Formats: sequence, structure tokens, C-alpha cells
Amino acid sequence: MADELTRIKILTTGATTTAPANIYTGELAYSYVTGTQANNGDRLYIGTGIQDPYATNVDLIGGKYFTEMLNHVHGTTTASSALITDANSHVSALNTAALKIAATGALGSAVSIDTILDQDDLSGDDANALATQQSIKAYVDAQVTAQDLDFQGDSGGALNIDLDSETLTISGDTGISTVGSGNTIEIDLDDTAVTPGSYGSQTAIPTFTVDQQGRLTAASTVTVATALTIVDDNGTSAAQNVDLLSDDLLIIGTSGEIDTAVTKVSQEVKLQVGLPAAVTITDSLVVDNLEIGLDADGTISTSSGDITLSPDGNSDVVIDSDTFTVQSGEAESALIRIIADDSDDAGDEWHILNNAADNILSFGNDIASSAGTTVAQVSLTPNATVANSTTAVAGHMTVGNKLTVSGDLQVDGTTVTVNTDQVTLDDPIMTLGGDSAPSSDLNKDLGILGRWHNGSAAKTAFFGFDDSTGRFTFVPDATETNAVISGSTGDIDVAGAYIDNIQIGVSGANEIDTATGNLTLDSTGGLTTIDDDLSVTGTVTLTNDLDVTHGGTGVSSFTDNGVLYGDGSNDLDVTAASTAPGSILQTAASGGVPAFSNIIDGGTY
Repeated sequence: MADELTRIKILTTGATTTAPANIYTGELAYSYVTGTQANNGDRLYIGTGIQDPYATNVDLIGGKYFTEMLNHVHGTTTASSALITDANSHVSALNTAALKIAATGALGSAVSIDTILDQDDLSGDDANALATQQSIKAYVDAQVTAQDLDFQGDSGGALNIDLDSETLTISGDTGISTVGSGNTIEIDLDDTAVTPGSYGSQTAIPTFTVDQQGRLTAASTVTVATALTIVDDNGTSAAQNVDLLSDDLLIIGTSGEIDTAVTKVSQEVKLQVGLPAAVTITDSLVVDNLEIGLDADGTISTSSGDITLSPDGNSDVVIDSDTFTVQSGEAESALIRIIADDSDDAGDEWHILNNAADNILSFGNDIASSAGTTVAQVSLTPNATVANSTTAVAGHMTVGNKLTVSGDLQVDGTTVTVNTDQVTLDDPIMTLGGDSAPSSDLNKDLGILGRWHNGSAAKTAFFGFDDSTGRFTFVPDATETNAVISGSTGDIDVAGAYIDNIQIGVSGANEIDTATGNLTLDSTGGLTTIDDDLSVTGTVTLTNDLDVTHGGTGVSSFTDNGVLYGDGSNDLDVTAASTAPGSILQTAASGGVPAFSNIIDGGTY
């Protein structure tokens, strides 16, 4: 191991009084001359600052001279050595001409202590002295002996008690007594002639007498009335008493004829008596020519003439019943007539007619040239089989809410328009191009047109099957002529795509791979260009060595344990291997060629 050397510069003369001046920045130097406070021996230096040619500064960073000052028992004060406390932050001795103590920061504002005085009267005035415990006790005892207690009542002025020779007496006035025991004085309110207890009840009110000091000197109760007498207006029933403490007074109306209600708001209790919302009459009611329940229960009739229901203003006539029946006589048609106004105008009258001849229910109005002539708008023709029953609508039909078609829906016309925000179909497959297979090439594209706006103009987008190419296509700005789409194809935005065996964005974002087998990139021009950085996580196999100008080494193999270094644009070179332990790479003696060596020579100064 003799050849494994790492050296620093060392002092070569017998004595020195200055730091070395010929070391480089970061270079170390050591003086092995016996160190004293006066010389620079047993010290370690390092070069710092700008190097020209040597370091502009030489800093002292350690050495035996300083470490020897720490070489003693902790807590034992050692002459000419560093002060080191023990585990309790203690040292054995400390001699000082002046002592300053501060909590933190600089000592500039701290007081310097230079003496300890023994004065019982503390007559001295030294800002740099401390007093003994005996002096402090003697001074405090003398001061306490001369003290008195000052006090003052609501009247009588300011008074005082000498704490050494006088006694303070606390006495009670009218109705107040004081008793002293031990270190405690109790102040008590004298008892009166009133017996302790609870006064007053549901049937009695308490009464009290109060003296000048606010005490209760007498207590009693006064009885109150607790019964309320009730008599009816005809005097046919005996008077009844209501016990206000235990009874409830009920005011009850007649069922269906009179209602009663009791409410309480704040301090007001209100009893309301009135007619119910629906008045029940157990027998018939005749009002002028209108008979209710006279012919039979549940009937409304007249002794002569028609029944007219005429609500005022914009009110309605509401028949709240499960069944509203209009029954005609034998072989007669049942008719309901709804007239919009009093005049007989065309279009102001509707009819609901069940014709007795063919049993067809029809809804019609008088829209013909002459008023009163009915034209059927909706006709319902019954059949023994429900599927064969028909409903005919002569004009337009508007459904204000949901329309449900239980069977098949067939629309024969030119255009079907659906003005809704959303269309939902249970059919998983939609068929375009007709309800039967074509017998020849229709030369028509199949798909969906969508209207959109790019901010400047309205556009029509198409996506579907292009009959001319036999491919699925997307045209963002399309023109449709006789079911043939023209326009430039557009882009599509998807998370991933399966194209034959190639997967784009499926396994991961920004990734192209295959489900099975290899992926081949081949261009017709013979050149594949990658504009950005190429990251390869697998193995890259090249047929030829990659030149240095393209980021390669230019060779296929190197010497074992060698280190590569550049040679301009030529192939990379490699150093010879080193078997010496501890060797590092250094610049050779000439030419700047790197080589291994296990010796670092720092030189001398």
C-alpha cells in the first residue's frame, strides 16, 4: 500500500510566523512546527477566492494547536484551554473581574456586577452591586413594623389602624349581626317573625308586609273564586257551575250546520261560530224553481224549464264526479253542445254526438258556411276487436303532453319533424335507406346531418357512409344534393381507436401499439421523420454503428474497465484499464490525454 498516496502541501522550514502564500484555491497546507499563541505552528490552511495564479485568500481552518485546547475533562475549568460545561451545563470555577447577564442578544444593555454588599439599611446606592440575604431580611422586617391599614366606610371619612397596636371592629346595624371565630368574621341577616314556607296557591293569593330595611315582617293569603255559573238563553236548563281549576268549558256546534273554532294569539283567546264550508241538509231543498233532492236522492231538477249553470266572470263549472252521464231517450242520439258566446256565429259552437244510427262518437263544430251546420273533426268508430277500432282526425292534432302509441306507428308523408331537445329509441339498430332492401345501386349516401354554427356562419355537418368510396366518413362543412354529400373531410376526436390490429390511445394516452404481433412504420418515400425527442423503453437494434455526429459512439465495443473520452467528431476513445487500488483519473503529463494513477502529489511550500 506504500504507493497509495494522497498528499497536501506541508511546511518545510523549522519555524513560521505567516500563512502559506503559494497554494491554489481549494488546496490544503499544514505547518507541523510546535504551535504557540505567537506563531502559526500546528495549523491547517485552505486557499479561497480567485486564483491568480495562487488563491487570493488563505484561511485558517484548524489544526492540533486548536484541538489540544478541547482535550480536557468536561466541566473542569482548565487554564489556557477552552471552557466546556459538563452534562448539567456546569463548570468547576470561573474567575472574572465583572459579570454581565442578559437573556438573549448583545450584552450592551446588561448591568455589570462587580461587588456584593452587606448593609441592613440598604443605604448604599451602587448600580453595580448585589445585597446579601441577611441585609434584605433585616430591611424588610424594619419596614413591615412601621405599616398601618387605611380604610373608609359609606360615611365617617378616612380612617386607619396601626397593624402593631390597634384592633379593627366590624359591627352590624339594624337587622344585621356579626360573629368572629378564628380568622373568620360572619355577617348574618337577623330573623323576623315570618314563618319560612310557601305562600299562595291556585285558590289563594299571598299578601306580605315589608319594613324599612326591606325585610318581610308579616305574610298571609286571600281566597279567590274558582267557579263560573252557566245558564242558557231560554232558561230551560238548570244553571251549571264550571270549576275553573278542573273543568273544561266546551262550546259545540251542530254537525254540518254550525262550526266552532278556538284560537289564541298572544294574550287574546277567540271563539268563532259560523257555517261550515259544506252545509248538510238532511231533507230536500227547494230554491225558487230549482229542486235539490226532491225527485230522488242525488238529483237536481226543475219544476219547469231548463237548468242553467252560469258562473260569474271567468269562473268555471266543475263536475267533481267519477261519471258524468248524458242519457237520451230510446232511439235518440245523445248530444252535448258547447257554445262559446250568445250569438249564433260559425265556429263558436262545438258538439259531442253519439249517433244512435251507427253508434259513432264524433266531435265536431259549425265551421261550414252556414252557422249551426256541424262538421265532424274527430270520429271514433268502435269494433268488437280493439285493434280494428279506428279514430279519425280530420285536421291537425296537437298533443300538449305525453303521447303513447302501444302498437306500431306508421307515418306516410314527405317529412317528419321532431322539435324536441332529446329523442330516445329502444331499438338498438336504426335502418336507413328504405324499409326494404334496394334492388340496385341507389348512388345515395347514408348517415346523419347536424346543423351548427362556427361563430361566423351556419354550417351543416355529415357523418355516415360514403356510397362512392364505401367508407365511413365525416364532413364538417357538408353540402347535400339529392342524398349525395360533398365537401372536405374533417378531423375526429376520440380517446382511443382500434384500426385492424393497431391500437391508438387505447393502452395509454399518446400511445400506439398492437393487440398482437409487431408494429411496422413504413413510408412510400423511404424516409420516416420524427420531429420531437424519441424515448425508447425497450431495446434498440441498429444494423450499423451510430456515428458521433448523430449522438452515437462510432464503435461497437470498448476495452474492459476503461473510461470513454472524446476525440472531436471522430469515434470515441477509451483509456487503458488500471488494476491499482485507489486509482483516479488524471490528466497525463503531456497532451491532455486522461490516464489512471493512484498518487496525488500536493507539493510543498
